[in-house]
Amino acid sequence: GAAMTEALDRPGDAEILAQEREVREQAESVPLVGPQVSLDELKTQYAGNAGFLPKVESLEKRFLGLRRTRPDGNCFYRAYIFGIFEQLLGRTDRQAALVGRTQGALEDCMKAGYERVAIEDFYDEFASCLGRIGTEGAQAAVLQEVLDECDGYLVCWARILTSMQLKLQRDQYEAFLSSHSSILDFCAQEVDPMATEADHLQIAALSSYLGVPVCVVYLDRSDGDAAAEHLFKDESVALQGFPTVHLLYRPGHYDIIYPR
Repeated sequence: GAAMTEALDRPGDAEILAQEREVREQAESVPLVGPQVSLDELKTQYAGNAGFLPKVESLEKRFLGLRRTRPDGNCFYRAYIFGIFEQLLGRTDRQAALVGRTQGALEDCMKAGYERVAIEDFYDEFASCLGRIGTEGAQAAVLQEVLDECDGYLVCWARILTSMQLKLQRDQYEAFLSSHSSILDFCAQEVDPMATEADHLQIAALSSYLGVPVCVVYLDRSDGDAAAEHLFKDESVALQGFPTVHLLYRPGHYDIIYPR
């Protein structure tokens, strides 16, 4: 009776897979990181939404434009790394600082339980990207090349660093867990698998390890006419001479946004 009817109403596996494929294909039609556009695009998008419009208008006073990123669950890691890479363009001083910060990364990851052979390629690829972008006279085109060639490696490496930092500093982070029993459990479910979305803990851990602050601007349904902002900056480990990367958050998605 009732159970049978309910079973018929539920979407079948084939339908669910078809829907997932459609979502994936839609995401893949969006560039990994798009060109910088004005905030007018947001205004148009939320024109019919009285709740969001005042926030969009308050953003315009502070920010010049934004770059959209592909909405595939990896957007925080991609947006943050791209934001850092933009600051490295042709800046040998910043490149040297970041190379110095990450040169012990392989050892740190091994302390956190990774096997060197499993992660070495990601480390090498990241180091080679830093080299290409941070050389004197590097042009913006190199950012696009690096992204097109190395996106998967970079996202994967960013996740590995996040997971490692959470595990090595678990005393600092464990208290913030709500629905996971341990940091290991959290990393296995929320950090290590590709396409899992990032939240406060992942952002705090990765920005603390790399030493480049990130400010997340929340365009959501929270109270008030101004978008709330949260600065992730650990003064004790922040690298000198790196501006803050700004990300615009909308439920489930991060884009890069540029202050005036």
